[in-house]
Amino acid sequence: MPEIANAVPHLRITWDQSVVKIAPEEAAKRLREGEPSIEVVPDYKEKLDVASWTLQPGEAQIVARRIREVLKQAS
Repeated sequence: MPEIANAVPHLRITWDQSVVKIAPEEAAKRLREGEPSIEVVPDYKEKLDVASWTLQPGEAQIVARRIREVLKQAS
């Protein structure tokens, strides 16, 4: 157990919105409403933050695939 219980790896994703034409808020909404539903840290004014609290082996690849889908659809 880490000294600080909420000290878990995070991934911060930013992109050029003139190239990938989706706002982080809309990307978060699509991730939440998709299958599987993925919730990101709710500070998505300029970025998406993904935390890994409860990921099981193999789930990181599922999350990565969904994020890629959402961003690629907006390109």
